[in-house]
Parts: sequence; C-alpha cells; structure tokens
Amino acid sequence: MAVVSNIMDTINLVFTKSLLSPVSWLIRWVLPRSRFSLAMSSHCLIQFGDSYYQADLFNGVNLIVGGTALSGCTVVKKIAYSVKDAQAGRNFLDNQLGKKYDLTGVLGISLAPDRDWSEDDSWFCYELGAGALKAAGRDDFQNLNHITEIALMAVKP
Repeated sequence: MAVVSNIMDTINLVFTKSLLSPVSWLIRWVLPRSRFSLAMSSHCLIQFGDSYYQADLFNGVNLIVGGTALSGCTVVKKIAYSVKDAQAGRNFLDNQLGKKYDLTGVLGISLAPDRDWSEDDSWFCYELGAGALKAAGRDDFQNLNHITEIALMAVKP
C-alpha cells in the first residue's frame, strides 16, 4: 500500500523597504496600498535558506547568497507560501538569472495596465515572486495584468 504524503513545500517571500532610500519611498508612493496609505514594501526577495533571488534595477534578476541580501533594509513581512513543488519554483528562478529588470513593467502598472506580467523576458521583484509561486504549482493569479505587493499579500499562504 502506497503512503500518500500531505506535506507541502514552501517558498518564502520577503517584503522589504529602506527608510533611507528615495527610490524605496518613490516605489511605495507609486504602488500605494490605498489612496491614503503608502505600500508597506518597496522590494520583494524570494528566499531559499540563505539564498535570495531578486530582480533589481541595476543587476536584473540575480542571486545573493548569505546575509548581505537584507543589509540596509527593513523586513516588513515574510510569508511562507505552501506550494506543490518548491524545487520547480527554484528551477524557474535559476532559469531567470541574468534577465533584465522590467522597468517598463513597473511604469506600466499605471501606463499599460493590460500587459501580461508573466512574459519571461524581464522581471521586477513582485512579478518574479509571483512567477516563482506559479512555477511551483500555485494558480492564484487570475489577473495577469500586473502584480504588486497587494496581490502577493492577498494570496493565502
């Protein structure tokens, strides 16, 4: 008789902000939680142990191993999402390494709201987090037009 495991893998998303960075403040202002409240975070990293995947303006999609990934940042929220296959999510992230930052996607949230965030030619941090969750077996995103902190935080862990 086969034993069926109900154990799920997890993917951790780490939401951060930097109080000293004007770029962080700008992102939080451009992607507000509401008309009267700044976004909680300005950046999202995908964590596997001491490895952090991210998409940043200057380096595109990259991997940081060790404690420097969070230096200079305040962690505002960390969410462990249950997924069917965390390794598939990590493989997806490995395949995105070196791709450029999706600056038009960030600007497009307000300028081109009907664009498909899941096109894998370039990424900004929230899109990359959603892409990893999707690759790991989560199908929580009905709207492929844009992903923000609000969309990711609304997904049931």
